[in-house]
Amino acid sequence: MIRRLLGTFFLTPLFFTTGVSAVFLCAFGFTFPPLFFAGQAVILLLIGFTAADAALIYGRGVRFSAKRVIPKILGIGDLTEIEIVLDYTGNFPVRIEVIDELPAQLQKRDFSLQHLAEPGRHVLKYTVKPVNRGAYAFGLTRIYAEGPLRFVRRGIYAQTACEVPVYPSIRLMRETETAAFDRISARSGSKRLNRIGQSYEFEQITPFVEGDDFRNINWKATGKTRELMVNQFRDERSQNMYCVISKGRSMRLTFDGLSLLDYAINATLALSNVALKKYDKAGLITFSDKIGTALRAENRRGQLRKILESLYAETERDREPDYELLYRSLDRLAKNRSLVVLFTRFETVQSAERALPILLKIRKKHPLMVVLFKDEMPEQAANAVKNTADDIYLRTLAEKYVHERTEIIKRLRSRGIHALSSTPDSLSVTTINKYLELKARGMI
Repeated sequence: MIRRLLGTFFLTPLFFTTGVSAVFLCAFGFTFPPLFFAGQAVILLLIGFTAADAALIYGRGVRFSAKRVIPKILGIGDLTEIEIVLDYTGNFPVRIEVIDELPAQLQKRDFSLQHLAEPGRHVLKYTVKPVNRGAYAFGLTRIYAEGPLRFVRRGIYAQTACEVPVYPSIRLMRETETAAFDRISARSGSKRLNRIGQSYEFEQITPFVEGDDFRNINWKATGKTRELMVNQFRDERSQNMYCVISKGRSMRLTFDGLSLLDYAINATLALSNVALKKYDKAGLITFSDKIGTALRAENRRGQLRKILESLYAETERDREPDYELLYRSLDRLAKNRSLVVLFTRFETVQSAERALPILLKIRKKHPLMVVLFKDEMPEQAANAVKNTADDIYLRTLAEKYVHERTEIIKRLRSRGIHALSSTPDSLSVTTINKYLELKARGMI
């Protein structure tokens, strides 16, 4: 019992400050005797106040309990709010410090929450932003409560240890799904949104409303009903779409704490979700010097879960991507015409030229969309006014980078490949918009 009590008993800085002051008073008392008696009085008072403070904070009516409220899964790159629910029973307010043992991946070694707690329930909140996928182990929740006299601190250790997996961003997937279907879905009380393209499956005949395309008027139905009737169409369904992610060394580059691979994974999950909602079939291939995941395109229940679980374990490799290996894997997996969305990064025009023959072989069998990453910092550096020799050198390098990236996109597009460039933070939205555009034009 005593050993257990000592494990939770701590003295505060105020105790040591007062004790040091008493020692100095006693020391100076050798030259000025009244100070010696003053020092003794301070020591006696310190002992008395400390004993009283300990009796109060460890009293029978004083109880503490805490629990951590955390989602079952976290999303990489998502700001997630975590709650510490603290219940305090007592007769006086206490100052508390809450130290939640965070996973090592978060790299927060000085994390603590300060709070003045009245008797009752208190909810303390903080946010975390995981930047790596994997299992995150949370430890104990340590609570340190100071007595009302602030000489003694009592430790309470809540058993809240748990392990939470960090998956690709499900929050981003939901947000992009909502944004995509806000554009393409019919809302209650409104007509269906007309879009470009004629590659639709016939759905129904409806009365003409202002804004409908006159070319879709059904004259036979109009003659029968003596009211303008139009044909309504829907997108063609059950089309195949494969997201292909390069895991080469160039994908290790980070932006805002996340690697380019993580951004590609988040965009893949969001795009696959939208494709499945549009009744298309979604598949996945990851590759570097060897194939990581090869998931056939399907639209069965649980396909999105398969894609999510596959993306959870993917990591970058130190080798260059083997596009010939990708072609053989895609040829074996995708027997029918499929939209291939390739997330990759070409560092130079020469690296793009080396991959171009394989990309053209894929282009002959499937519509190919190459998604490249854009860094806005070189563009800003290229447009900045510089004076010194170092500044001019950096500007020249930035201009070369911008020129090479533009040249890569130009060469891909000239060969019939749908190439687009996007900043990492807008990658998901840009990719989904391009997918919806190709689908609306009937190019899938």
